[in-house]
Amino acid sequence: MTETFEHSVRPGSTALSVLSFVGLGVLAAFLWQVAPSFVLLMAIPALIACIWQVMSLPKYGIRITASTWQLLGIEDDFVVPTSQISYLRIQKRDGAPLVGLMLTDGTEIRLPTEFLPDLKQLAREATARNVKVQGLA
Repeated sequence: MTETFEHSVRPGSTALSVLSFVGLGVLAAFLWQVAPSFVLLMAIPALIACIWQVMSLPKYGIRITASTWQLLGIEDDFVVPTSQISYLRIQKRDGAPLVGLMLTDGTEIRLPTEFLPDLKQLAREATARNVKVQGLA
């Protein structure tokens, strides 16, 4: 166990973003010979928008330390103190599993499975930090 466990993902496809940027760049290079004013008005702002979109993509994930569980990209990095967590509930289903943090006051915080690590790894990290795991067989 490390002091801090972090698993994060970015939505979308990096390869597709790079391919679209390269395609716009090649198109701008060819159009520069024919219509440089068109490139200045349309292609360069499109390339800047492409770069901005890749740079501003949110990062989703989870960061677990000994004292807190932090959900990245949700409501400005939602933080739950480990002392308030009663147990981690993992319920397997036919589709996506249901994963939730059960708090000591009885409320449940559902964790989106799209950006969680492997469930066994998540359970291992939870038990290493003295959080019980229920439902994973």
